[in-house]
Amino acid sequence: MADLMTIRGIVGTEPQLSITPKGLAVLKFRVATHERKRDGETGQWVDGATSWFSVSAFRALAENAMESIAQGDHLVIFGKLQIRQFDRPDGTRGMSADLEAYSLGHDLRYGISQFTKVRSDNGDGDRITHSSAVDAPRAPGETGSENMWASEETDAA
Repeated sequence: MADLMTIRGIVGTEPQLSITPKGLAVLKFRVATHERKRDGETGQWVDGATSWFSVSAFRALAENAMESIAQGDHLVIFGKLQIRQFDRPDGTRGMSADLEAYSLGHDLRYGISQFTKVRSDNGDGDRITHSSAVDAPRAPGETGSENMWASEETDAA
């Protein structure tokens, strides 16, 4: 059974994309997570301990993520956790938390994102992109920021 988990964190290293000899795209980067909580005595927000995860993504997820994320971005990542032990050059043992990403995306709590759908089913390996509704043509005077529930809110009031 796989240990599946979701984390929220900040990309701590520049993502690195590589292609294996068999043509498999692999993206690797590190993510830092920490808890923020209010100190009961001072009322100030304080950072808890930082946990680091080594993240790997494969195939289309690797390629799309390489085009979409950068160091410092806030992400939500879902994937399979593996805890590994390793030997350091000085002879001590260490542990790493590795996360094989199945899905990832920007944490919209910290900003906005624009989605572009990517398909590669045209037979020649070229990527075909389709813009999201964010880029759809608008009627004159429409800004795109209209509240889609405005009539519901008005009716409810």
